[in-house]
Amino acid sequence: SYVPSALRSAKHPVVALFHFAFKAGALASYLIGRHFLPTANYVMTFIFTVIFLALDFWTVKNVTGRKLVGLRWWNDSREDGTSEWIFECIEDDSVIDATDRNAFWLGLYVWPLIWGLFLILNVISFNLDYVILIVVALVFAGSNLTGYWKCSKDAKQRLQQMQGQLAGRAIQAMAGSFGFGQ
Repeated sequence: SYVPSALRSAKHPVVALFHFAFKAGALASYLIGRHFLPTANYVMTFIFTVIFLALDFWTVKNVTGRKLVGLRWWNDSREDGTSEWIFECIEDDSVIDATDRNAFWLGLYVWPLIWGLFLILNVISFNLDYVILIVVALVFAGSNLTGYWKCSKDAKQRLQQMQGQLAGRAIQAMAGSFGFGQ
């Protein structure tokens, strides 16, 4: 099967796969064009990466959010020129599969962190050529993260749980490295 084993137990494994597929395409396009093909054209790297980023943005906003976690958001422009952000969430959370939900939120939270790391590395190394591309990636990722954050009923609680788990693992790892807990 073409679906990774971690996503096979999902209710919507193909949708979950595409939640990561365009991210992988954008990341591969950036890394290959930036680091592995030094003769690659900056413009071509920029174009291919932005295409994958746009496909990822559209897929996450219009498909995976709705199918994997039952959330939707959009901006409605009125005739008077004002706009209204509209957020929808599924009424019954029990129909959401745990694997679908975890895959969705993992991809949504980690994606801007990856691009933020690239931004920091480029700025620290004074290599500013790709900063514009990275900012574009951060805008796409940040827009989806903000939209889903606002329409999720329990996003803050979920983020706090993830932070607590990560902090606990870090403390265990540090204690283990000093010989405690053996």
